Amino acid sequence: MTAKKMLKVLADAGYPARIVPVSRLKDIKRNVEGLHKQGLLDPLLHETYLKGYSYQPPKEMPDAKYIVILSVPLPQIEVRFNWKGREIKTIVPPTYANTLSIIAKAKETLERSVEHGEGRFVLALFPYKTLAVRTGLASYGRNNISYVGKQGSFHRLTAFFTDLELGVDDWGERSVLPRCTKCTACLKICPTKAIDEDRFLLHAERCLTFLNEFPSDRPFPSSIKPSMHNAIVGCMRCQRVCPYNKEVRDWIVKGEDFSEEETGYLLKGEFVGDKAKEMGAKLGKSGLDLSVFPRNLRALLDA
Repeated sequence: MTAKKMLKVLADAGYPARIVPVSRLKDIKRNVEGLHKQGLLDPLLHETYLKGYSYQPPKEMPDAKYIVILSVPLPQIEVRFNWKGREIKTIVPPTYANTLSIIAKAKETLERSVEHGEGRFVLALFPYKTLAVRTGLASYGRNNISYVGKQGSFHRLTAFFTDLELGVDDWGERSVLPRCTKCTACLKICPTKAIDEDRFLLHAERCLTFLNEFPSDRPFPSSIKPSMHNAIVGCMRCQRVCPYNKEVRDWIVKGEDFSEEETGYLLKGEFVGDKAKEMGAKLGKSGLDLSVFPRNLRALLDA
């Protein structure tokens, strides 16, 4: 009954969810590391994102029994930079903003789904997308992004360990969105050719999202042209043309405005003292941080 109630409370809050036993961690690891062993993952991608994951229960909960994974719907955020008499509107894709508050609200909802003091929840850190797709919470798009019902790709996945005995195992086969077998919209629009006609797995090392998340002292590869940039971080091209995002592609909320003076400060790239703290706090409201400046902003201004 606990699992059924938990899933209902989460669904009523707008967070569809699935549950697996902790023993599935080894299957998640096998799925992810298998791609690396086959040489299908770029070494830099593996080193940057995947090598540091743990596939064990956390120290805070060594007796963890189950994992609950859920999806939180999120919009794009429009951010505006003023520079040399121009207003440059740009997008922060879904998943970047409000990380801590989303985790806190999801955990609060989980705690509300059980009797007071009945169980504990600890944030899990491993490749969520693998678990989401293997449990049927999400399906893969041809662009390798996870899609969840009417949320499409406009969502953030998060997962928690729990010491509750839930008696559920939603693990199953991967699913791909049905239209992706014939649709080529994302393949045609991808500016870096990260989506390949000859294989389903994304060439993530070419993906603009991957390249946009490097620290500012790392230059873009020469193959990345100014016209390719379309967001201050990440990339929205394949998501905006995807038919599965038809209902959400125009879901945009207003974010921060940056004055000419503030834009100049970000372009200068000397982030020290109280001004850096002030600017970091303002950027944080839209899911940004100083690490991607000035590089990403310069790229957009040149586009």
